[in-house]
Amino acid sequence: MKKVIPGFLVVGFLVFLISVSIGGCNDTPCDFDLNAFFNGTSILDQNSEWDCKRGGETVFTLGLFGDLTGTRSDIGDFVFDRQKCRVLNFENEAGSGKLKNLQGSSNIGTLSFKQVSDDFGDTEVICDLVEF
Repeated sequence: MKKVIPGFLVVGFLVFLISVSIGGCNDTPCDFDLNAFFNGTSILDQNSEWDCKRGGETVFTLGLFGDLTGTRSDIGDFVFDRQKCRVLNFENEAGSGKLKNLQGSSNIGTLSFKQVSDDFGDTEVICDLVEF
């Protein structure tokens, strides 16, 4: 019986290590290419924007740029950083928030996300690419 208990401990430890590895860590590759959704390298060379709608009505337009700045028709200019693969933090003088669960296809020109913000409110939008 004494030999069986250490065997269970070893198996239990291996199962724990495998489950931690499968759960992932911050080093896992991101499957969302944010660069493909940029509307230029900066606001000075903006070549498109996202028309973001909720229930078929435009809520705001959005521009995201390679220099980690952006602009929105409802809140103005902002800066952002990537917190996780599909999460952006954004802020300006008026407040801050997160764009979570980023999804889309740059090939067909769609982007969707959930905004979470005490300052600007929570909303979910689906955006269409508008090229200039």
